[in-house]
Amino acid sequence: MLLREFPDHTRPGFDLDAPCPVYRWPNMIIHARGSGVEYPEHLGPLSIKCAFGGRETYESDGHRYVVSDASYLILNDGQRYSSQIEADRNVEAFCIFFRPTFAHEALAATLSTSEQLLNDPAMRHGGPLTFFSRTYPHDDILSPLLYRIRRTASYLPLTRGWMEEQFHIMIECLFMIHRRTAEEIAKLPAVKSTTRAEIYRRLYHARDFIEANLGAPLDLPTIASAACFSTHHFLRLFKHAFHETPHQYLTRRRLERARDLLTFTDFSITKICTEIGFESLGSFSWLFRRYHGISPNSYRQKVRGMGGQTEREPVETHAPVKKIDGA
Repeated sequence: MLLREFPDHTRPGFDLDAPCPVYRWPNMIIHARGSGVEYPEHLGPLSIKCAFGGRETYESDGHRYVVSDASYLILNDGQRYSSQIEADRNVEAFCIFFRPTFAHEALAATLSTSEQLLNDPAMRHGGPLTFFSRTYPHDDILSPLLYRIRRTASYLPLTRGWMEEQFHIMIECLFMIHRRTAEEIAKLPAVKSTTRAEIYRRLYHARDFIEANLGAPLDLPTIASAACFSTHHFLRLFKHAFHETPHQYLTRRRLERARDLLTFTDFSITKICTEIGFESLGSFSWLFRRYHGISPNSYRQKVRGMGGQTEREPVETHAPVKKIDGA
């Protein structure tokens, strides 16, 4: 099922927890655009959330997640969340919904041929099938498929058979991402596997907290508190897991956000500087040139001269990170 408009949850009788009264939650794609879209908290199935040309904010279990051209969000079956698009221009939402039991059925078929695919006993033995709910930078596993389906949905009518095949391929990709996540967790410095998993979850809560507050004044104690860590312990674990300090990560993401605003908006350089949390225009311009090799104004002239950028291609998540030492 493909919906090209946002479902109207204000319609009388509309059940946010089961928006399709006949099929409940079928395998479904919502591919729509909007600038002022808000859904109150509701129950959802396993889903992948994407946004292009802007940002969409989700809130679940007390955490905020922001998706944009740079990332996608995985939410689990039975998870409650709200969502909001608040922008001065249309944002393209591209959301994948898996019907309940679909993932378990696919996993059972997969494990019948490869028992070691996932390092997760609960998933192998019929327990609650859960992935780590967090934003994921666009990668080399799932993102190329998401981009291909999105492009196809933009220009061609989608047949039911073709869409069903894509859902099976996507769930295989999620299993691969889960396996990669398990490998990352295994590298964390803790004796018990449950402790490593909890550390991993908190560290990514911290990263999502940073992403959701790029324009706010953030310091190390504030970010550590959001992850329920002591400041020193958090700094050591964050650097071990992500190979850069929280401040380096925050600065890099602010400068990448500035690049997007220069490309897609007509905001002044000064407004962009304050929008992404820099207090000094001079320091922002200096850091932007150091990171991107060009001044903010020259960068805007360059991309406008090229006709602008309409889409960011997926990137390799494990490529070396360009650090801003001492910034």
